[in-house]
Amino acid sequence: MWALSWKKENLRIGKPGRGNGRFATYQIFPAGSGTTVPWHDKAGRGGFMRRFFTLICLLCLTVPAGVSISGCYRNPAAQYCNGAGYGEKITDVATITIQPATTGISIAFGQTRQLGAPTALTCKNDTATVSLYNYGTTNNQLVDISPSGNICAGTWNRNTGGGIANYTICSPPDPLPSTGGLPYGTAWVTASAQSVTSNAVEVFVHPQVTSVSLVTTPLSGSAQQCYSQNQKATLDAQACYANGSSQPVQLCAPAGITQCPYPASDPRCSNTSLYFACPGGLPTGVASVPSCTSSIGTLSYTAGTPAVASIPLTNTTNNQVTITAEQPGTTVITASVALSGSSAGYFSTCPPKSISVTLANGQTSGTVTQGVTQNLITTVIDTNGNPISGPALDYQSTDPIDISVSSAGAITTSYPGVASIYAICQPPSCNPSPINEVGVYGTGLSLSSNPVTVTVPGAASDLAWFSAPGQSQYFSPVELLTGTAGAPVRLPYVPNSMVMDRLGNNLYFGSSHELMVYNTTNNSLNSQTTNAPGVVLAVSPSNAQLLVNDQVRQVFYVYNVSGNTATTFGGMGSAAAWTPDSKTLYITDSAALNNLPENVAAGIAGHTDTLYVYNVNTGWTTYPLPCSVYNAISCPNPAIGARSLAIAIPSVGAFLSGSDTVDHTWCPSGTVGDYLSMSFYPQPSTDSVPVETDVLAATTDGEHILGAAYNSTTGVITVSDIGVDIPTAISPAGFPTPITCPLATNPSGVETLSALSAGPTLNATLTLDSSKTNATAVNQVVPSPVSNLAFITYTGSTPGAQLPYYVPGSGANYIPLAGGSAITAPLVGAFTPDDKLFFVSTAGDNMIHYIDVPTLTDKQQISPNLPPCMPVSAGGNDLGCTYSGPSSQTYVPATAIAVKPRSIT
Repeated sequence: MWALSWKKENLRIGKPGRGNGRFATYQIFPAGSGTTVPWHDKAGRGGFMRRFFTLICLLCLTVPAGVSISGCYRNPAAQYCNGAGYGEKITDVATITIQPATTGISIAFGQTRQLGAPTALTCKNDTATVSLYNYGTTNNQLVDISPSGNICAGTWNRNTGGGIANYTICSPPDPLPSTGGLPYGTAWVTASAQSVTSNAVEVFVHPQVTSVSLVTTPLSGSAQQCYSQNQKATLDAQACYANGSSQPVQLCAPAGITQCPYPASDPRCSNTSLYFACPGGLPTGVASVPSCTSSIGTLSYTAGTPAVASIPLTNTTNNQVTITAEQPGTTVITASVALSGSSAGYFSTCPPKSISVTLANGQTSGTVTQGVTQNLITTVIDTNGNPISGPALDYQSTDPIDISVSSAGAITTSYPGVASIYAICQPPSCNPSPINEVGVYGTGLSLSSNPVTVTVPGAASDLAWFSAPGQSQYFSPVELLTGTAGAPVRLPYVPNSMVMDRLGNNLYFGSSHELMVYNTTNNSLNSQTTNAPGVVLAVSPSNAQLLVNDQVRQVFYVYNVSGNTATTFGGMGSAAAWTPDSKTLYITDSAALNNLPENVAAGIAGHTDTLYVYNVNTGWTTYPLPCSVYNAISCPNPAIGARSLAIAIPSVGAFLSGSDTVDHTWCPSGTVGDYLSMSFYPQPSTDSVPVETDVLAATTDGEHILGAAYNSTTGVITVSDIGVDIPTAISPAGFPTPITCPLATNPSGVETLSALSAGPTLNATLTLDSSKTNATAVNQVVPSPVSNLAFITYTGSTPGAQLPYYVPGSGANYIPLAGGSAITAPLVGAFTPDDKLFFVSTAGDNMIHYIDVPTLTDKQQISPNLPPCMPVSAGGNDLGCTYSGPSSQTYVPATAIAVKPRSIT
């Protein structure tokens, strides 16, 4: 920057006429410097003025932008906060803040905690630069702080020697603080820099907290057991510490919490919302304890299941934490203080009391045109009588291939058929609870809705598959559009089982070597899995899992289809079924199976009289069943073992076959909160029907369990019709819905659960005509999709066998089969989903008969063309083959059938 000055003191004026005129000196110099460049002008006033203005013009044209002329300079007052040119500058530290400013810091004796970095601001709220903070404490014997801001609940080491650095060892306070006889105290810490001191942060120093118990207070001020959706409550806690005798005693508690007047072992004393939770009660000589907020600082809380309850950040105004009820269930609440956390207690959002489902027109039954989507209207009311929105319900269809329902309750009608639709709230997706708290306030339990019956009129074509596990290494596809069997498909190994998934996408064939999966679209081999060998007993309705039983190694594989992985559990089974929501799996086994000829030949002797239950929430449980008549030596009261089971609609329990037919309910029994006392799938005392059954099936209307038994002494088959009457209550929508699991409270305040009875009653029993059914064993009871008819299949050896059927309320009758003189028994059968045909495989002629359901006549017959396998024992090389017939036999009868609908266009 350059400046131009005129130095008056250098001006000299000569005498006129002497030719020297005026003489002046001008200086050009850099602004702010003392250097001058003189310029002399002897040309007189006119020359001086011309040169002066010429210079000014040149400077204006040549000085770059930003150059200032002396006298235009920056205002120094702007560098100060007050704008007056003095005092605090705008770059100086004006404020220092350290956190947590309101809640303070909780720290146990001998613990350390690094104080958060201070925040320094200028008077303009800009970040100020601080090279070094100085930290202070109001009591360095209780709360010491290092130069780096590391807090010690006690005192730091200084000048220890021996190469031990300063501020590395934190020793507890000595002596320990005592406030009202309790070992806690507080001090304040600050940070300072450039003569500015921060806010003071309170530090709570106390013994190590051994346990924390939750105390929940409704914002409404009225006590309640559970909270309806969107209701709020404040969270508080009481805490224990260990005294000199290592006994947990009370350190702090909210006002109103008192000593329990009953013995410490009394269950009523466990109510932490009323009484001290610490077994030792109050410390010796202490009359009362303060709140935890004032003594050990504000606790932080976390909900184990955020879907059940939400906890926002701590309210910095009053240090209270608010919790909001979200979806039904019970969640553990974890409380953290002084760098440690523990399970403090539980919070419950009220479970459903009723679930009502209707069609869009408000009706519980109706006809829907094929291809039309129908939305269900679902109303859920909790145990406080308040509505619940958005619960994670499982919608179930008894015929998901034809009539499916989405997770949002939208019905899709793909093919003609009849289905019952239910909505079920079942843990863990709906109304969950920790396993040790199942039943608290009704959480952790299942509840079903009323059924909605949907009928899609019309007829569809079908695809069918026939196989003979153990007897043939082939299966045959049949397409009803052509009415002829396709070419048999050879499997890699002789199968021991065939099961189709609920949507008809895949056929699963088990074997002792591997699991074989075939695509139903083109009958091609999808995969071969060697890590799940055995018998395929069931496929989950979600198509996500299989149950495979390796009867050689005596292991169950719960096989995950998508991941090609499996979890295992020891055991053996004869039959299995998933509930329609795919969350509970029932498996039965019978010791009688050890004596079957094929098992004796294979050396299989591990069957026991056991019920296995696998639930995604509770895991595996096992229940002993009445022992088998074949094991009478070790059974004081021999009975027929359970070989079959049927899931009651809507999956409220499993009925098991046996000398008595019994039900195992989904409602547990036992003391709430006492896990060891709980029986999760018990048998209600009233749910034993004195009727012998070998095979069972449930009707889709949820009103019948149909059974059949073969009496080896008389040689006859007995059919039983067991009525099911699940207890109901009138919902707010005005129609019956199933009741919740029974929950009672005894005078001591202890809650107990009891099994929910399905109300089984024996509607009818009838004996089949042995001249038309000269059987040696009963195989199936197959109810129709509309629950008005059931066929019975069996094994026999006398020609002329007929096909028996049962109509509820009307009795039994028989259908003569074409080619009857050669037929020895109808072995297995299956309905088409539209209830128009019943396929039945027969021994003797080895054919498939098409039974026209409306007229109950045999209208067509085809051969599945299943060649027999040849076992190794007979000189063959077909591993896993159990065929024992003549080698000259061309075909064997089908013993497994799968059917799915297909479009007729």
